[in-house]
Amino acid sequence: MNNNRNKKIEEILGSLDGVQKATVPDFFYTRLKAKMEKGLEPATKKHWVLRPAFAITALVMVLVVNAFVIFRGDATSKTKNNIASGTESEILQSIASEYRLNDNNSSVYDLTQDK
Repeated sequence: MNNNRNKKIEEILGSLDGVQKATVPDFFYTRLKAKMEKGLEPATKKHWVLRPAFAITALVMVLVVNAFVIFRGDATSKTKNNIASGTESEILQSIASEYRLNDNNSSVYDLTQDK
């Protein structure tokens, strides 16, 4: 058994006896080195972000959005103050009229009707 195993190992190792060294194409290492050095160069940066036209446009857009939020917030707070200044009955009446709760004709079912 051990002899058979040694024979198999020698056969496997002997299969590598006829192998020759691999050859590379001419100037392979020169081209490889050039590609590797090219990869070490810093990537091109996006300088368009730092251009004055882009920076000014972005700043103006931020200011416009801020102004819109500020003025829109003032209008919303005035509306809230008007609602809060009304009496409770006025508020309930406005809600009832908004949902047409005061209309007697709009009911689907008439509960007073006899069957």
